[in-house]
Amino acid sequence: MATTTPSKCLLFPSAPRPRHTNRVYLDRVYRHVSQGPFRNLSCKAAEVSKVDEEAGPPVSGETGGENWIPVVPLAALPRGERRVIVQDGETVLLLWYKDQVYAIENRSPAEGAYSEGLLNAKLTQDGCVVCPTTDSTFDLRTGEIKEWYPKNPVLRMLTPALRKLFVYPVKTDMENIYISMKGSVPATGVSAEILFSGRAQPGVTAEDVNIEEVRMVVVEDSEGFGFNRTNELINGKAAIIGFLLLIDFELLTGKGLLKGTGFLDFIYSAFTSF
Repeated sequence: MATTTPSKCLLFPSAPRPRHTNRVYLDRVYRHVSQGPFRNLSCKAAEVSKVDEEAGPPVSGETGGENWIPVVPLAALPRGERRVIVQDGETVLLLWYKDQVYAIENRSPAEGAYSEGLLNAKLTQDGCVVCPTTDSTFDLRTGEIKEWYPKNPVLRMLTPALRKLFVYPVKTDMENIYISMKGSVPATGVSAEILFSGRAQPGVTAEDVNIEEVRMVVVEDSEGFGFNRTNELINGKAAIIGFLLLIDFELLTGKGLLKGTGFLDFIYSAFTSF
């Protein structure tokens, strides 16, 4: 019984072939590849964009219509504390409320020319900040007025609600806190200046604490009104003379502050005994 061995077509033969047979061999390989299962095989090149692993929020610039500016590091605002900063000439209060950072203006619209700020203002359960002097409440998220002079109906009638509390959009990452100035001021890229934090007194900066130590200097050579030897002697003599004159007036008239106390009767009895 005769058996047939299938022919094998080697793409890369191990033994070298003569030069005059190279053309015939290449033609056979081409026909085998074009008629075989490799005829629909194709290669396509794709462009792969380079991904920056360290990409993060923009340092300073406009994104989606918002002018995001990094103001302070996230570590500079611990939970439960507040910071008052100055960014491009505007005073902003940063505070935590229910695991979220909010940025509002550090001035109550309900106050007049003088405003002590909102650093020590109370917060309500529904997310409002309370004006320290007028008890007016404003929404932390929108700045809308919730209550206007609730404890003073006269001022509520005389003082109209002119504007709401200005609120700055805020976002955070693992390192910084960003606020959006909304195009109100140009982005300078300069870091914000922290004025005061916690329960500090408004108007005093952290760099210039404005503390003056009062010292009392005693000059013994100069004479003047105060606690010195000469003035004390004069004051003592004047007090004794005044007290004696008061006693004489009481004894002569029987009227005055000592009347009815029994002191005059004691003096009269003492004089009559001699």
